[in-house]
Amino acid sequence: MSRTIVVTGAARGLGLEWVKQLTQDPQNLVIAVIRDPSKATQLQPHLGPRVVAIKADLGAFDSFPVVAEEISKAGGGKIDVLINNAGIMTGAGASFDQGISHSKPQEWDEQFRINVTAQVFFTLALLPLLSNSTEKKVVNLASMLGDIKYSEENPHLNFASYSVTKAGITMANLKFHNEFKERGFTFLALNPGWANTDLAGEGMGAYVSYSGASLRSKKRSDIC
Repeated sequence: MSRTIVVTGAARGLGLEWVKQLTQDPQNLVIAVIRDPSKATQLQPHLGPRVVAIKADLGAFDSFPVVAEEISKAGGGKIDVLINNAGIMTGAGASFDQGISHSKPQEWDEQFRINVTAQVFFTLALLPLLSNSTEKKVVNLASMLGDIKYSEENPHLNFASYSVTKAGITMANLKFHNEFKERGFTFLALNPGWANTDLAGEGMGAYVSYSGASLRSKKRSDIC
């Protein structure tokens, strides 16, 4: 194995699908970063020589250096690709119908902490390991809900607080690109489209799940 890929939020949903698809390449070692490996029942059947689970609370920023050390040991001192997939959707942020006036401070704090701040500082903690790779790629999961034009054209889709966090991580992705592009890094804000996962909020079950192939393709019209 010559390629180390770290996926956060890999216990279920899109994160788990990343794991399944990426392990189809025998050259890939996938490190699944999850809150509690003992409860990751959907991930557990995939664990083995090419899929390693590492416990991490992405809301505990002070723990990131320790998590980075564990990732370094598992990945041979480097990371080729980091996929910041973990995210939460809560309160009015998970609602089609409830507008921003129905949101609460707590939901803003919780979502910003995981969807934006954690991704920024987890990436910073792993930059030394990414620097040891020739790829140096970081994927940040964005959303069409964080796109201003899309939101203007679809005013019936509220998801206010969640949408703002996705706009935030898109901007953070650009700031990373601006600072690190000359050092050979690639930062990609990837919108996977609306997938039928637990993070679909009130839309869960209303949309067809994407196949794993769509996660690996950049040619689908619904990925931007």
